[in-house]
Amino acid sequence: MLMIKIRTTTLLKACLLSSAAIIVSTMAVNTSADDDHHHVRTLSVTLPLVKGWYDGKPILYLTTDVSDPNAAKDMGVNYVPQLVNAINSQPPSVDDIYAVTNFKQGNVIPSAPIPTGPKNQDLDYSPLWQVSTVTWKDVQQAYTLKSEKDILDAQSQGMVDIAQTNIVVNCPVIYSPEGGLLPNAKIKGLNRR
Repeated sequence: MLMIKIRTTTLLKACLLSSAAIIVSTMAVNTSADDDHHHVRTLSVTLPLVKGWYDGKPILYLTTDVSDPNAAKDMGVNYVPQLVNAINSQPPSVDDIYAVTNFKQGNVIPSAPIPTGPKNQDLDYSPLWQVSTVTWKDVQQAYTLKSEKDILDAQSQGMVDIAQTNIVVNCPVIYSPEGGLLPNAKIKGLNRR
């Protein structure tokens, strides 16, 4: 049995410039795999589980790869320069992810798999995200932005600046309130209502 065990840990950075809001939980995904001698081995891996925001509600995702070498080093993930090619692919294979630079909060995404798993119907969802930084002009007015609408409203009111970068991250969403939990995944300590 191949077991992938994911435990939340402190991240250096959550999908680039914003700090991670970590949920204390453990995830186990089990699949079968035999070795050359037909014995079953148990393997495990620990990965950070990152909390972000989608449509006003918290989501959970993993970060595994980034196209920028400095971000890869800071985040402790794979440096994959080819990810930047996804920006100009036709049809586009990236979506936006918003990272607030000067206020501590989770990143914001505008799409998520609904439902999470093989029956996803959100055709805009991609686990490849082009990073846009969001910077409060007056940090004293800052509050948690929980949706793309919140960010665009704050921009239209002159409260934040948004700058799209050429950095792409691979951050698959594994849980959202609307989409549910990725099939075969289990998260202990997650209160679902």
